[in-house]
Amino acid sequence: MTIYTTSAAALALLLGTTRAHMVMNTPTPFNLHGTDKLLQVNPLGPSFPFPCQGLSDVVSTTSITAGTSQLVNFTGGAQHGGGSCQFSLTYENPLPTDKARWKTIYTLIGGCPVSAEGNLPVTGRDADGRADALHCGNDSGVECIRQFNIPIPKELPNGNATFAWTWFNKIGNREVYMNCAPVSITGGTGGNGNFFRALPDMFLANIPGECTTGNGVLNIPNPGRFGAVLEQPAPGSEGSCAKADGVPTFEGGSGGGSSGTPVSTPVSSASQAPPAASSSGFATQTSSAGGVATPASSTAAAPIPSATTGAGSGSGSGPSGSQPCSPNGAIICFSPTSFGLCANGAAIPQAVAPGTTCNAGVIVRRSAKFAFW
Repeated sequence: MTIYTTSAAALALLLGTTRAHMVMNTPTPFNLHGTDKLLQVNPLGPSFPFPCQGLSDVVSTTSITAGTSQLVNFTGGAQHGGGSCQFSLTYENPLPTDKARWKTIYTLIGGCPVSAEGNLPVTGRDADGRADALHCGNDSGVECIRQFNIPIPKELPNGNATFAWTWFNKIGNREVYMNCAPVSITGGTGGNGNFFRALPDMFLANIPGECTTGNGVLNIPNPGRFGAVLEQPAPGSEGSCAKADGVPTFEGGSGGGSSGTPVSTPVSSASQAPPAASSSGFATQTSSAGGVATPASSTAAAPIPSATTGAGSGSGSGPSGSQPCSPNGAIICFSPTSFGLCANGAAIPQAVAPGTTCNAGVIVRRSAKFAFW
């Protein structure tokens, strides 16, 4: 049964039901594009079943090194004010329909994937027509789509796995969203699987056969040891679900130096430039500070490439290796294996995703079903 207060119901009507919701775009989820059946922005339900909307076509597989962090980013035109998210893994194939076979590695209470009053203005669309909005370029901006560096525990087993993002929206109907990405994990020390099995089960609600959450920021019960509280949970947010044992106090990451709390370089309002639309339809805030979240880790991941540059006019010398370009948002192919997004007159080279090449200003993805198993 849907739980509403009068004000929440009215706000849900104001938000509308025809706008697109959200998808995870990084790491590359199943069926993101180039497949017969595309990843949808809809919540889980009869037409989009648990797990993963019933999707499993591989676009590309993301390589993850245990003990570092994985960038997670999103696309979408209806953010419902944000909410609470979990990031989970399974090593099983076919993908298990038992939520206990999905183990949570990180939980965000509030502020995910946005911290906003409601829905953000649409600024563009991705290549498959999904609406998008302004991107923060960090994990602390407000009224923009955040990105997160999720710590990957060192103690995980190595092997092919599926990385899942689940989201319980703050405002609107009581829903749960789930997108999944094929990943390959290396560098882990948990060969016997004991650490992985001891992680908490994925929390699941708002689908047939499960409990129904209340309104506001959800205080996810049994969130695990690793995560962050970005917004205070709302009283009664558990609805008919199990009540959390107070606001969680998360500890630092596991033995690989993972961070318990994401650390960001906020986008400075003094150096803000107008959002630059990329060829994928994303719009990002640009800042001379870089605006890219970095993990607080003694064994930090390789730097996350950013399509943002200083907020100047684009004249003068750019960062090392950059190339002058126009127009903003164009894809610049440095080689078949490296590209840059033109922003403020310069493109900074970065590696293409596994299974893709850059040719004549286009990133081409090779689709292969179940290639990671």
